[in-house]
Amino acid sequence: MERSQLKKDDVRVRLSHELSEGEKEATGNRKAKVLDCLKSLGIACAEVNTPNIAVLGSGGGLRAMIAFLGTLVELKNQGLLDAVMYLCGVSGSTWCMSFLYQEKDWTEKVQVLEERLRDTLSKPSCDIQEQFAIATQAAEDELFSLTDVWASFFVYPTLKLYDETKLSEHDYSSKNGKNPYPIYAAIEANQFHQAGENSPGTWFEFTPHESGFTSLGAFVCTEDLGKKIKDGNSQKRDEKNICYLQGLWGSALGSMAANKKYLIDCLKEKFRKLREHRNAEGKAGVLQGVLASVPFVGTDYTNVLHRGVLLLLQELHVRASAGKDCVGILRQLKEVLKEENSMNSFLKCCEVSETLDLKSWEERMLEFAELICIFEKELGEYVWSVWQLLWKTVTCICFWTWGYTNNFLYTDSKAQSTGLTNKEFIHLIDAGLAINSAYPLILRPDRKVKLILSFDFSDGDPFETIKKTAKYCETNNIPFPEINPEEIKDIDNPSDCYIFKGKDVPTVMHFPLFNNKNCPDKIKDFRDTFTTFTLSYSEDNVKVLLKKAKMNVSNNKERILKEIQQIVSSSTKEF
Repeated sequence: MERSQLKKDDVRVRLSHELSEGEKEATGNRKAKVLDCLKSLGIACAEVNTPNIAVLGSGGGLRAMIAFLGTLVELKNQGLLDAVMYLCGVSGSTWCMSFLYQEKDWTEKVQVLEERLRDTLSKPSCDIQEQFAIATQAAEDELFSLTDVWASFFVYPTLKLYDETKLSEHDYSSKNGKNPYPIYAAIEANQFHQAGENSPGTWFEFTPHESGFTSLGAFVCTEDLGKKIKDGNSQKRDEKNICYLQGLWGSALGSMAANKKYLIDCLKEKFRKLREHRNAEGKAGVLQGVLASVPFVGTDYTNVLHRGVLLLLQELHVRASAGKDCVGILRQLKEVLKEENSMNSFLKCCEVSETLDLKSWEERMLEFAELICIFEKELGEYVWSVWQLLWKTVTCICFWTWGYTNNFLYTDSKAQSTGLTNKEFIHLIDAGLAINSAYPLILRPDRKVKLILSFDFSDGDPFETIKKTAKYCETNNIPFPEINPEEIKDIDNPSDCYIFKGKDVPTVMHFPLFNNKNCPDKIKDFRDTFTTFTLSYSEDNVKVLLKKAKMNVSNNKERILKEIQQIVSSSTKEF
């Protein structure tokens, strides 16, 4: 056990800025592959001078996932992929990475995996009942949040793949030396909102071995992330699967307002489809009535949300608890069940509506509990689970709750310097809300990265990530090349490659996805076609996107080789 590692009932928490033992082993094993690759490219390099090269993939939804895969395929085709030590992604690029690392030797068959992904994305839409099954099961968890909703109703149907594997299970594929070491980015929501995008304490990294706050030097074994630690004991909790993490890593498709509207509209459509599906199967009756009446799918949903009404039953609970008039809510419940007037729930509603306002608070609560029990028995487990999902989802929307996770540093006296020990929960969200490319993680000093190949798949300004990173590094005294504003002023007509370097700083090569080399005079058209909110692309458009991404590598192979050669030939001084 490392001197800085704490063990709490087998939950391994580490307070140190050093790399994890898993990462050290992985990068050590990778070094031979990198040296062989450089040699094949005509670059002589002693082991001690081996440059750590990192490839960054930005966020950008499905567009980023596809484009990042095309980028990696072309790096392989050009003989460059095996020179890469680190692969680091935000949002949509993490979807690509997590897809690849299921394979222990993905770099050796990435072209085959490209075909597999094309086939997967062209499959028919996912079954709506499967989506609800995933979501309702997630709603059983006390740490349910909008991340679960997003994973079930957005990530799964977008990627056409429900990945139940765990990140810690990617251990072998990450440290066998065949593949670059993967780093997935997120940020902690409260830290971000309180301290801003330039706060190092905001950034949170995931690897197959450890997850934690990069700049704070606070980590937990990835398989233990989410476990509750109290008085030296840990809660038994399964590690979250990749589909959930894909929802966590890739949930920032825009501003909060746009995301909220999109999520609400998406859920309305999901419940409409479920209603139609159940009706087509002849399963109408009570289920059809219940689903047809819930506020989520009503045209007045927004008004209901603004009034703070979560569900009819929840409102009944609130009003009964406060001694307020419940006649209107009970009338709505009776309306739902009016065609089933022989049911106990309908009869109980009638009984309660006649006497509830005359009862004491304790009697009202007993009546309410009895009514809930009757509903649960009569509607059945499936319908009740849908109610629970609705209830929890609307609550999460009201409070905008994402990435709800037990804080592994809570009450840890040895972690006081992190400033997080008084928070029982942390909220992990898409890093793209801060910087849409994970420079803060790859610039971790012990990673000693000397060349960064930044492939930018962002919407809008193709230089926003590089500008934000320069500001972040300036604020936190992190070595980073100077960015000349004149070089990156043409956001509507960018070139395909920009190189930023200087003394004792890493060299950065920045590649905007759509540029005047791979789509001259048509940049706007391509941006309009491949938007972040697009949930699916035709097979032809997938091929086009892959081609454009590949051109950014093939057109710049010689420039990449030149920068590698210069780094190898230069001083080995660490920065």
